[in-house]
Amino acid sequence: MRKCSRNACRWPASASLTFAYAQKVVWIEDLIDQPHPAAYDLCAAHAERLAVPIGWAKEDLRIVPPQVTPIRPSLDGWASTASDRGAASGA
Repeated sequence: MRKCSRNACRWPASASLTFAYAQKVVWIEDLIDQPHPAAYDLCAAHAERLAVPIGWAKEDLRIVPPQVTPIRPSLDGWASTASDRGAASGA
């Protein structure tokens, strides 16, 4: 299993990113079978949220983009976890 190329990301890769400077275009494709030095592996969240430089185009060529995996839990998740811990400790 290949991991996302982004620093400190622990999610599995689900897309490959390639680009062409001359055309100012970035392509997001389904994960290629073998790692390639000119392609970056990205998880679904980083592939979906990728921002390209001004003047560049982002083309999503994935057949079916997967559902985005949250990078951080929502604040609601934190609140429910904290209240669960309080109830368990008898506080």
